Amino acid sequence: MKQLIRTTPEALGIPSAALLKLLRRLEKMEYINSFMLLRHGKVCLEAWLKPYKATVPHQLFSLSKSFTSCAVGLAQQEGLLNIHERLIKYFPQYENAVTDSRMRQVTLQDLLTMRSGHLSCPTQYFWDQTDWRKVFLSSKLEAEPGTHFTYNSGASYMLAAVIKQVTSCNVREYLMPRLFAPLGIAPGIWENCPQGINCGGWGLYLTTEDIAKFAQLLLQNGRWHDRQLLPADYLAEAVSKQADNSANTLPDWQVGYGYQFWRSRHGYRADGAAGQYAVMLPESDVAIAVTACTGNMQIILDAIWEELLPELHDDALPEAPEAWNELQQLAKNMSLPTVVGDITRRSENQTWLFAENPQGIKSCQLEFGENDCTLTFDGPNGLEQLRAGFGYFAESLFKLTDLSAHPTVASAAWKNDHTLEIHTFITDGIYRDIWQIDFSDAAEPLKNTMLCACFRPLRPRFTCR
Repeated sequence: MKQLIRTTPEALGIPSAALLKLLRRLEKMEYINSFMLLRHGKVCLEAWLKPYKATVPHQLFSLSKSFTSCAVGLAQQEGLLNIHERLIKYFPQYENAVTDSRMRQVTLQDLLTMRSGHLSCPTQYFWDQTDWRKVFLSSKLEAEPGTHFTYNSGASYMLAAVIKQVTSCNVREYLMPRLFAPLGIAPGIWENCPQGINCGGWGLYLTTEDIAKFAQLLLQNGRWHDRQLLPADYLAEAVSKQADNSANTLPDWQVGYGYQFWRSRHGYRADGAAGQYAVMLPESDVAIAVTACTGNMQIILDAIWEELLPELHDDALPEAPEAWNELQQLAKNMSLPTVVGDITRRSENQTWLFAENPQGIKSCQLEFGENDCTLTFDGPNGLEQLRAGFGYFAESLFKLTDLSAHPTVASAAWKNDHTLEIHTFITDGIYRDIWQIDFSDAAEPLKNTMLCACFRPLRPRFTCR
């Protein structure tokens, strides 16, 4: 696919030494997965923490919303919809499902700006239902439409449903010839609702360079080479403040919301759970793409504002080959940490039979190899194995209770004489787990802690029978 042009930071007016500071600060966070920095349309820094790879599409979560917004803008340009029209117009078949008369006043613009009148996200009512459109349209509102900002992934889903209604295409397919193909993007999957509609507010997978291309396109007001891919007038509205979100507490989450885009203290952005970012800084002609699996998204932006922005120069700088080489080496050698502890084998193979649980996990067998161990679960998908390396990451394809199987890496170490700990990361997204196996606990030897678990099904307590 078409790649972005690479060059040195100094050629773009950025000292390599400043990017070294930034990258070292990012490296200490728990955890950055990848980072790409562009200025004047060229890449001057890119890094993937091993075992993450540049070629593997990554979960975007709510960064997906901004692509849905672009689809809405394109459909409006083509005369297929108007954002000032009421939502119910597009779904007359659900007219009788409406239980709150205010729902008939909700416009597409209200959905874009997260001001549908809900004071909590209605996706909480989606999960055990098959028709999410009906659930949304029959939900109660607590405020007048267009008056109150509440973060609402259900609203984004309804925008995707509108796109499906007016184009007979899902958002992903609608954007293929209009956005993805011209940018040289081969998108990963976009997760669907039970009715086969793209989730809209989440569910898209892209590589880091794909995110960077999208960010650069936005910086260029929707123009890519000699083609206007996105309507400039819609985009100008979309990235401007349309809704007041000042009630939020974090500094970069309270300076305004557009049409599925966030205003930031500097520039604007598309973002998703656990640190997925497309950051656009028009004043500096800078675009940034980030993937992460962190519980603190604000610290990523803080690092960019504090380490990068003061170091941007209008003109090119003298080349600094030593600092540039050091930066490249750091970017090349960054990796996630394996579990800290003893890697000497301390136990024999074990099998545990579990009490009946809603997830249908019947048993687990732990087997030790020469330099690894394997957990074999008998569960809803049959037999599944999770392999963990002692002092290194071992690879598996693992699902268990997740909605789909993910490429997964795991490392293991002994924390004391009777406790083995395994840390796992999926390498196409944000999910990570800590498994603790306590050989002194006969009742509940296996304990699982899920981290960065957005939209993730719960796991049971592994109580032995």
